[in-house]
Amino acid sequence: MAKKIQDRSFLILFILIILLSSYSLAQNVPVIIHYGLNDSHSRSWVQESKDGTIGITYFERFENSYDEGTLVYKTILPNGSQTSDSVTTGKRLEKSVLLFDELSKPHIFVATSDDQDQIIKHYFKNENNQWQSETIIHFYNEGGKFIYELSADIGPDYSYHLLILKTRSNIDSDDYWDAWINSYLYHLTNATGVWVKELVHNYDMPYTYDHHIKISSRQDIKIDNDGYVHVIFGEQINGNGLPDPSRLWYATNKTGTWEFEIALNPDSGSRDEAGWMASLCLDNNGLPYVSCMYKKRVSTGSAVFCKLLLLKRLGDADWHSEIIADHDDGYYGSDGRNYTGGLSHLVFDKNNTPRIIFSDIASAHWGVGGTNRLSVGNIRYAYFKDGAWDITTIYRQPLPTGFFNATEMHGMSLIVSDNNDTVRIIGEEMVITGEYQYSSRLVSFAWENVDNVLGNTSTFHFELYQNYPNPFNPGTKIKFSVPGESFVSLKVYNVLGNEISSLINEEKQAGEYVVEFNGANLPSGLYIYELSAGSYLSAEKMMLIK
Repeated sequence: MAKKIQDRSFLILFILIILLSSYSLAQNVPVIIHYGLNDSHSRSWVQESKDGTIGITYFERFENSYDEGTLVYKTILPNGSQTSDSVTTGKRLEKSVLLFDELSKPHIFVATSDDQDQIIKHYFKNENNQWQSETIIHFYNEGGKFIYELSADIGPDYSYHLLILKTRSNIDSDDYWDAWINSYLYHLTNATGVWVKELVHNYDMPYTYDHHIKISSRQDIKIDNDGYVHVIFGEQINGNGLPDPSRLWYATNKTGTWEFEIALNPDSGSRDEAGWMASLCLDNNGLPYVSCMYKKRVSTGSAVFCKLLLLKRLGDADWHSEIIADHDDGYYGSDGRNYTGGLSHLVFDKNNTPRIIFSDIASAHWGVGGTNRLSVGNIRYAYFKDGAWDITTIYRQPLPTGFFNATEMHGMSLIVSDNNDTVRIIGEEMVITGEYQYSSRLVSFAWENVDNVLGNTSTFHFELYQNYPNPFNPGTKIKFSVPGESFVSLKVYNVLGNEISSLINEEKQAGEYVVEFNGANLPSGLYIYELSAGSYLSAEKMMLIK
């Protein structure tokens, strides 16, 4: 059962998952699945329109419901103001992607699945600015019973292109361990004026990782200026009865048929994972590049290191790899400091300069038997400048103390605007406090000039800390930090969303601050305190006990 903690019109959400003793998830699923606000496993849930509007699509669950809720479309306008729109309501709407048309109108594509049919619905605004929908495809179990991943891109003629990864069953089922076998990758487009589906490839996708990492991505799609399609996808190489190494494939239909080549192979004889969490991008000359993670494993399967790579296609079946980062910057586990490169997103700006966001990896052996598990945290930004890569950490998260006691990133998207040179990062943060207790929220960062990102957060960063003491009676202290001059608002709300107190509402310079809050005149209970500074928004819970 999902219980919504807070419902605000800002760029932030909290979702608390509470397990009941009779809940079927615990009975039927061999591992615990952590669902985010958007589970397309792509970067396509955040886009920028021609007029500079940032659009975000995600799923907000109803109070007291695990799978029902509202599909939300949120915007950040060029002037910084934000809007939020309810698109539709229904079950399991977290697999959504967003595209803008030539008039900067939003188009949202949502994948839903059950044992009889798997469909893609298209939501768009009519002439009265009201949301309406059309079903663009029924799969009727072709290629499997579950749409696992969904990504999207738009053609030069503003046609829509979707890449759909299907598995034989829902991973949230007793078929979890084998759901990756015999997967199907489809390309769906309306480029000819009608929706046409074609099979790209049938293969074993990289196996489901939820028992030791909470988020991953296995495919991506980009359309070039001539309308040709470029895709990447990961494949599990099944050897010796084990799901051994994986590799990354690249495919394009430029010759009229799909042609395939290996972009990254694992080391010979290894069980390595080559091309995890890959992001495909075409530079301004149409050349394919990929950012991805290479995970080195020992014979037992445990990770030795994870590093961020940039792959460049030099010619037919000729790919060059470059190491961008091979160690963390403060987010790590007991296995060491050589783990990074998760959740990368690669973008080329209008000057054809590559930029990458990515996360560090905390690798540790938790629980009975010492299972190797990975947590994904921090937001780091890499920028190729003056012949070298400059890397800075934009957003820091506390070190995990367990696989089910961690603050992590669950997805990230990088937007580098051609309209005003703004760099914007939208991330989904997940806070796990127990096996079935976790919350998700959106975090946003923006810089008005692409050259101002580096060095901007080297000393301080946006962060709201847990109050201390907590629980408290009657007083507690709230600490926060800001990286530069910002107008800061710090407010306290009750669980109904009513404002209780405004602690700060003024300009602050870069630095750390501590504010005292006194609840002497308030009843015992749960309260929410929220920090707003520019495009950053964060909130935490505190408990007053008298």
